[in-house]
Amino acid sequence: MSDDYRGRLVSALFLFKNNCLSLHKQTKREMLLVNKKLLTDLPEQVERYEKGVKFLKHTYGDSIKFIRPGHPRRNKGIDAKGREVPNMTEPSPPMRIPLDAEVNTDSGMEIWSYCDGSPELLPNNLWKPTGKRGLSVSEHIVLNLASHGELAYFLYYKSPFMKAGLLAINDPVADAKQEGDKARAELDLQTALYATLGDEEQLRVVAQAYGVAKADTKHPDTIRKELRSIVVAGDIKKRSDPTARGIREFLDELKITDSVRLRSLVMTSIDDKKIEWYPDGKYKVGDRELCKVPQGEIIRRQDYLCNHLLKAPNKPKLQELLKDVVTRAYLDKISDDKTFIWLAKVMDLPHNFKKIEEVKELVFACFVTE
Repeated sequence: MSDDYRGRLVSALFLFKNNCLSLHKQTKREMLLVNKKLLTDLPEQVERYEKGVKFLKHTYGDSIKFIRPGHPRRNKGIDAKGREVPNMTEPSPPMRIPLDAEVNTDSGMEIWSYCDGSPELLPNNLWKPTGKRGLSVSEHIVLNLASHGELAYFLYYKSPFMKAGLLAINDPVADAKQEGDKARAELDLQTALYATLGDEEQLRVVAQAYGVAKADTKHPDTIRKELRSIVVAGDIKKRSDPTARGIREFLDELKITDSVRLRSLVMTSIDDKKIEWYPDGKYKVGDRELCKVPQGEIIRRQDYLCNHLLKAPNKPKLQELLKDVVTRAYLDKISDDKTFIWLAKVMDLPHNFKKIEEVKELVFACFVTE
């Protein structure tokens, strides 16, 4: 091999290596891992992440400032000239925040990791975080949500330092707004429960849709009390799970939609033990499987079942379910004409441009055979 050829080969290899390193730097970006899996490969977690970042942007704007409560500290001290200073600022020693966190969830323990570089691929399609494994904060850190949304999400929702009060958000205006929003939401909730839901049938349908058991047999004020507990618990859960339904979502759903009608019917069927839940993650009607709920969705399994049935490809499965659970007694209780129209739509019965009495007649004929 000539010296000239060897020199050209070395130069080519050097350029190739530099191009590879340049490409790596361009594609390198922060990301989150959950149980050593990429967040982007976990659809349910992605949904929570997107809603969480959207909430942070809506509440705090383009950037979010995390502070260490109580820092900097001020004490009596002596200045450089030996004079006593009653309120001297002490330098704050840095606090190290681990970028891995164990998070207890309703479906088990999750290990969350923030990775500020390209993670390392392990066997079985698992990943190992790379880069710094801790974040040093003296008094505060400001994160831009466009460029560091993953880190902001990790600190706000997953880091135990936030839950322990060692980190907090510095935004007096946003805090005041949050307090005001909370007070207004509580007032709206009370109005909704005792005024808007004054009609008992509407109250029972909405309560069943939210998981109040045996709503058909309970006193209206007992239903309101249980429904309020469920909604408030959902509001608290939103702090760690942005997809949870809280007060605002409840108020938005007060208008009875087809989705609410289905959730109510599913709850009625569960109360009557026509739909049963099994430990293997399956909902069944008799021996027929309705759907299998993924492990990560078990805590929200009724919502998952309803969303599954509402998907267009599963319409035959929903039609079979209605034939199993809709009886004359169920139809006799319905006073909302729109529920008859919904049943007709699901069962592909003619309902457009027909009088409601004609629609009711078709629905009864479909479900009541004796």
